[in-house]
Amino acid sequence: MTALVFQNAACAWRCWYCFVPEELLKADLNRSEWFTAAELVDLYRQIPDGPRIIDLSGGSPDLVPEWTPWMMRALIDAGLAETTYLWTDDNLSTAYLFDELAPADLALIRSYRNYGRVCCVKGFDARSFAFNTRAAPQDYERQFEILRRLLALGLDVYGYVTLTSPHDDGVAQGVADLMDRLQAIDPKFPLRVIPLRIQIFTPVEQRLARHEAREKSLVVQEEAIAAWMGELERRFSPNLRALQICDVPLRTRVA
Repeated sequence: MTALVFQNAACAWRCWYCFVPEELLKADLNRSEWFTAAELVDLYRQIPDGPRIIDLSGGSPDLVPEWTPWMMRALIDAGLAETTYLWTDDNLSTAYLFDELAPADLALIRSYRNYGRVCCVKGFDARSFAFNTRAAPQDYERQFEILRRLLALGLDVYGYVTLTSPHDDGVAQGVADLMDRLQAIDPKFPLRVIPLRIQIFTPVEQRLARHEAREKSLVVQEEAIAAWMGELERRFSPNLRALQICDVPLRTRVA
């Protein structure tokens, strides 16, 4: 599939494996510009035989929580809401979506048909989270509360999980605990989550130079991914595991 990606040029975290160069994550006006949602949709309309997916990415899109409903209204006004799938990336770093949006905006997000959101869980315990994001270890717990609130909205929600860690002790237990947390939010949600294998893009290669812990974490992630797949086999039937990711039912999701 092809998609048009618009990136919010700011992020609260600094994940060492991010494919976005850090100079594009600090809201630098020398490297970014202000656009309205209508202007972004107008740019989209100018693409010959344009993609059917618009991805709101970052940085962290929800640092501007209004962006998603603004884009929905702009697509509706342009007559494109029925033919364009709108997608928001979410690194679970902020609850602005709930704390700052007007009720009408949240209602629009809940009712908008061609919309999905992917949430990225960073690490399988607090220390791997802090290593990956350079954020406070206690924010590991906060991710799951934000995810719980998103699923309660009834959205079409998916997940990534990054399993890099410099620590090779307790990997299997950490992955099992992570899956317990996800199943406490929704019993089948792990089947909508992809363990995202970190690969070495150009910005990542620069951050790996002479950094032994990050190099080691790429090896540990392989053990963690294997543990993740083993937990899926242990917890879910073959029939459930064979479902397309978009067909995995959620308690809060009404088709």
